[in-house]
This record gives sequence, structure tokens and C-alpha cells, in this order.
Amino acid sequence: MKSIIILLALVCLISCKNQEKTAESNSLESSTEEISTKPDNAHNSRNSLDWDGVYEGVLPCEDCEGIETSIRLKKNLDYVLSQHYLGRTEAEEKNLNESGKFEWNKQGNTISLGERQKLYFQVSENYLLQVFKDESKVMGDSAIKYRLTKTNNL
Repeated sequence: MKSIIILLALVCLISCKNQEKTAESNSLESSTEEISTKPDNAHNSRNSLDWDGVYEGVLPCEDCEGIETSIRLKKNLDYVLSQHYLGRTEAEEKNLNESGKFEWNKQGNTISLGERQKLYFQVSENYLLQVFKDESKVMGDSAIKYRLTKTNNL
């Protein structure tokens, strides 16, 4: 009789261990699923930030003292771009004023604008950061020179 009780106790103990392993396994599987799921692409600069407004600053220039730049972005995707090349002589081209429609990239975090020359800007909270066509950024200490700060909302 004692051997039957011991045998039953052993079976119960083994059964409980298997249930714990199954529960652990299920817990690991569900946490793996949560980790591997993709983030919600609906959260981006285009729909999460108050991006419409006027941005101003002086962008770097290879053959002048800088490009005084102002960009007005509107919710209807209209833009107005004004650029003044600092330190150029009268005979050289000094100003650029244009308007048109700008476009968002697929991820909704970078815009492109410009008729004469395409410009690309990453849209962040209260500033635009000029980036390259492939959306890579200037790195290091000089990166701040490619930033236009939001001066007012529309």
C-alpha cells in the first residue's frame, strides 16, 4: 500500500513539473511574439507633431558665408521657401524665392521640396534638420549647422 501511495505521489510530482514547464514555455512563446511584432507605423512626424509653421536659420554654403533660409509649411502641403546667399556680390545670384507642394516620405518623417534644387528635411519637434537624399544626416559637431528652428505656428 505504501508503494502505491509513493508511486501516486511521484506521478503527481512529475505531472506538476510538466505543467510548470508547459506554462514557462507558453510564457516564453508569448513574450517572443510580443518582441517580434513590428511597431505601429502610424506614429510618425507627419501625424504626431505640430509641424506646420515657419522654420528659419542659416544653412552652410560652400562658396558663401551661409544661406539664410526660411521655410513655411502648411497643412495642405504647400510650402514657401526663401533663401538669401550671404556674402555674394551683386553680379551673383543672391536670392531664391519659390513655392509649391512638398512631399512626405513613406515613413512620414522626412519631407522633400524645391523646384530648382530638391531639398530634404527630417521633421522633428520644433525644428527641421537638412538631410541628404538617402535621408542620412551630417554627423558630429557640424550637424547643428543644418538645423532650421521653428519660429511660429500657422
